[in-house]
Amino acid sequence: MSELFHVGLTVKNLERSVAFYREVVGMQETEWKMMNVRSEQFDTLTNNPGAELKVAHLTLGPFMLQLIEYAAKGGVTLDLHHNNVGSPHLCIYVPDVEAKLKEVQQRGDVVITSGLVQIAPNMRSFYTEDPDGVPVEFLQRTDTK
Repeated sequence: MSELFHVGLTVKNLERSVAFYREVVGMQETEWKMMNVRSEQFDTLTNNPGAELKVAHLTLGPFMLQLIEYAAKGGVTLDLHHNNVGSPHLCIYVPDVEAKLKEVQQRGDVVITSGLVQIAPNMRSFYTEDPDGVPVEFLQRTDTK
């Protein structure tokens, strides 16, 4: 039976992105970290000869996020706006979305791209961006009674 192993995001600065996902999102960094990785096998797998990578893995519950910084042979920065085909976003459940919004606002170093919105009768959320512009949503399921 197939199952999801991880979702990977390419980032500009691994340390900055790890800090965001650890401190803002609440993920845990695993011991599975690789720095300055070069291999013929990876070159073949990705069709990107000469690539050099820095990689970190973070978890939130059973979900694993792989962050990859290309130290050599990186590509272009994509336009990550919601309506662009292929643009990802991450959605994080939180028990109190108002408290999370206040926490993020108080940091002062995170781009908040929406206010708090009741998106369905039982869901409220707001959006931020990670350091590279990937949309990150914080969502609370609310009581519909």
